[in-house]
Amino acid sequence: MDIKAAYRRFRQWQLAPFDYRPSSQSQAKHHCSNCGTEFVGNFCPICSQRESMGPITWKSVFRSIGEVWGLNNRSLLYSVVQLFLRPGYFIGDYISGKRQVSFPPVKMLALIALLGVFVDYLTGSPITGVFNNDFDFAGDKMLLIDNAFEWMNLHPEVMSLILLSYLIIPIYFIFRFAPRNTRHTLPQGFFIQVFSAVVFLIFNIFDDITSLHMVIFVLGNVWLYFAYKQLFGYGWWGTLWRLALALVCAHLLALLMLGIDFSIHMIQTGDYNFVNGFKLFVKLLIRMLTNSDT
Repeated sequence: MDIKAAYRRFRQWQLAPFDYRPSSQSQAKHHCSNCGTEFVGNFCPICSQRESMGPITWKSVFRSIGEVWGLNNRSLLYSVVQLFLRPGYFIGDYISGKRQVSFPPVKMLALIALLGVFVDYLTGSPITGVFNNDFDFAGDKMLLIDNAFEWMNLHPEVMSLILLSYLIIPIYFIFRFAPRNTRHTLPQGFFIQVFSAVVFLIFNIFDDITSLHMVIFVLGNVWLYFAYKQLFGYGWWGTLWRLALALVCAHLLALLMLGIDFSIHMIQTGDYNFVNGFKLFVKLLIRMLTNSDT
C-alpha cells in the first residue's frame, strides 16, 4: 500500500469532497408530477420539486422517517464524519454559501443533544451539563444564579452553545485578516460555534461512555486547533497563538459577564457588602472551573 498516495487522495478529498458534474440522468427530460412542467435537470424550475418524486411507495415511507434523523441526501452522519475528518474545510464551505454540503447545523445540534440525553439515561450519568448544582450559598442571596445553573444543567445543548458563543467576538477580531475566510462576519461566527458545539457534545457522549476525561479533553482541544487551522489557513504557530489568545479572551469575557451579573444581583437585593460578595463570587468561580467537563 502506497501511504503517500493514500494521504494525497485523502488531502484531495478534504479540499474538494463533492463532485457536482452533471450526470447523464440529469440531462434527460422529466415531467414534474406536482405542476406538470416538462424540464431538464434535477429540479423543476417552476415549483422546485425534485425530478425523482413520484407515487408514494415504501421507499417514500422509509425516506420520510430517515429525514427526521438526517438519513437523507445531506446525511447527519456524513456531516458528522466531515466535522471530524475535514472540520475547518467543512465549516468554511458552509459559511461561504455551500449550504448543500451539510445537514442543517442547528437541527444537527438539537439531535446530537437529544442523543446525549439518551446516552446519559442509558449510562446512568447525571444530566448536569457543565455545572453541579451543589453550591453552598449564604441564605437565598444567590438563589437566582443557583436557579440559572439548574436550568443550564437540564439543557446541556444550550449550555454548550452558550459557552462556545463567548468565542464568537474574539475569533471575529483575532482571525479577521486570515488567509482563508477573510473578514468573516459575526453571523458566520455563530455557525462556526454551532458546529463546534456539535463536536463537543459528541465528545461529551464518548466521555459519558468511557469516562476517559483527560483523553477527551485533549482530543477536544486538538480538534479545535485543526478546525481553526483549516478554516482560516494560518500555519501551525500562527493558528496556535491566535487560538490560545482567543480562548483567553473568551474566558475573560465570560468572567466579566458573570461578575457584572453577580454585582447587579447584589445591588438589587440591597446587599452592599461587596467584600462578602467578592468572597462568594470567588467561591462560585472556583467551583465553576473545577466542575467543568471540558
